[in-house]
Amino acid sequence: YIPLADMVDFDKEKERLEKEKAKAVAEIERFEKKLSNESFVAKAPVAVVEGEKAKLASQKEILAGIEKALEKLLEMK
Repeated sequence: YIPLADMVDFDKEKERLEKEKAKAVAEIERFEKKLSNESFVAKAPVAVVEGEKAKLASQKEILAGIEKALEKLLEMK
């Protein structure tokens, strides 16, 4: 058992996670906007479109991880 309360500044960690969350949300919105653009999807090579979809999925996973970390942080506080 390690007392994390003495080792972690919960407010700073929450602030850091909130910034990462905002960045991930912005990236998700950017990828969704690009993929919803019919002109982009029609003109871009399939590999590029699939790459953008993969990036979107990755950002969604990152966001889920950040949200889970925030939940755990709030539980520990």
